[in-house]
Amino acid sequence: MKTQEKTKEAQKSTYRIEGKFLGFIPKPGDELKYIQVQVGERIIPIKLAKELRKNLGQELVEGDRLSIFLERTILGNSSKLKLKTERVERLSTKSESCVVESSSASKTSKSEKNKTGKILLCHKSSCSKRGGKRLYRSLTETVNQLGLQDRVTIELTGCQKQCKKAPSIILMPGKVKHTYVNPQELPSLLQNHYL
Repeated sequence: MKTQEKTKEAQKSTYRIEGKFLGFIPKPGDELKYIQVQVGERIIPIKLAKELRKNLGQELVEGDRLSIFLERTILGNSSKLKLKTERVERLSTKSESCVVESSSASKTSKSEKNKTGKILLCHKSSCSKRGGKRLYRSLTETVNQLGLQDRVTIELTGCQKQCKKAPSIILMPGKVKHTYVNPQELPSLLQNHYL
């Protein structure tokens, strides 16, 4: 019974770190399974999702500045950061970026940057009952407070297949999923993604 209660209390969110790419940590058979990233004084090994390994092996060069998205689980007063990623963004000095996700690899061009972003919010009854209505109100307020109303639209969707992790949102472009979203986290989530 206690484990079921703990599972319900756990909140998950996406955590973003930036650092310098130091290289791959090869495994037997020359499989590129981990990357080494220097964040400040620390050197962190981060496991790559299987779908990323081939693409990143051909694209990353030592010294590249990376933005890496990790999953953070918050349970009560403790927080656990999972050092595995399904999304890596290479930052360059010319303000161009290359986003690689587990589903696909795409390059962001200047014309795409001018497009408006979208926030996809599930509007089905299950998610609405689990905080979706409150999250919608908070999203509207936060978008206006950050001055994003001309660049970002909020779109109510059908089921996103994340019912047990509700309320959840998807930030576009990039298809960045956030589950167990607390309205108090919205300003930092939206600032990191859109500003």
